[in-house]
Amino acid sequence: MEIKELVYEGVKLVFDPPKLKTSIEELLLQVGGILSEAVVVLKGGDGEAYYPSVVSFQSEKLRELGLKMVNLLKDVDIEVKGLIYVHYDEYLAEECGTVETSGKKPEGFICPLNEMYEEQFLKILEEISQINIENLIFALTGYASGSYCFCEKCKATFAMDRRMPKDFNLTTLQGEKELYNEWIEWRSNNIEIFLSKAVEKAKELNINPVFAIEFDPILRFEEGLKESLGIDVKKVANLFNHFIIMVNPWEVLLPRMGSKGFNELVQRIKKLRREVNKKLSLMYWPPNEEELKTLVQLKEETNSENLYVFLQYPEQFKNWREIRTIT
Repeated sequence: MEIKELVYEGVKLVFDPPKLKTSIEELLLQVGGILSEAVVVLKGGDGEAYYPSVVSFQSEKLRELGLKMVNLLKDVDIEVKGLIYVHYDEYLAEECGTVETSGKKPEGFICPLNEMYEEQFLKILEEISQINIENLIFALTGYASGSYCFCEKCKATFAMDRRMPKDFNLTTLQGEKELYNEWIEWRSNNIEIFLSKAVEKAKELNINPVFAIEFDPILRFEEGLKESLGIDVKKVANLFNHFIIMVNPWEVLLPRMGSKGFNELVQRIKKLRREVNKKLSLMYWPPNEEELKTLVQLKEETNSENLYVFLQYPEQFKNWREIRTIT
């Protein structure tokens, strides 16, 4: 869709610096007078930072691109939020990657228990604070899927706490209901601890963290997030003041307006709002014309704060979807 059409509908754009087809200067000539807020991806899924960094991987071409974009947007009084992918980084995954129950290591996904990665992530927050970003969206958070993580660190830690052999796998856990429930709870505690440290650090740096929740029927919406990604919505709600609902990010289909599926989605979002009692916004991948109409209606019926849309799919989208939807 044309960018002007999106902005005229009140949509807030998500800019992925290396994927822009036209320069930010040209885009501002088109929509600068009507765009009030935008999101800039500050670190791509490949781990490359789009701002000067000593922590993350960088190419000479892109190292200033994100910073330039942030500054140009602010110069014309557009509020800028940053966005980073939390537990996905192809550059650091070789050392910090997660491990599936079979021993397979998927590209890019990070073990949330990895101490080296946690340290790097907190340093990245420090760097981002230097470019005057007041709001930072945490996206792609948590375990890769319900089949993770079975790295040596995770197995040893879980086994030690329960005085059991560490040569277990997912089948072993699922064969004992009580043990499996402990596993699910343990994983959610790990995510809560990681996010608690990240949020505390962000607030020290005067950054307001915003949580992007993957609200998808394949993951059974918020009800399945704890078992699949390790995200206990009620626990996470205590850490953030603003939730962004990624609408059907892996289903990649929206129910038609007025349909039973659409009405159910409206009620689910309203229910989530009651449960977390926080400000809610919506987010979607690049919409077509019909999807945009549906999203605008969804925003209206759920009284959501904002609607954010990407201009292009991330290069890693296919990989993300394949891993996230493992059941």
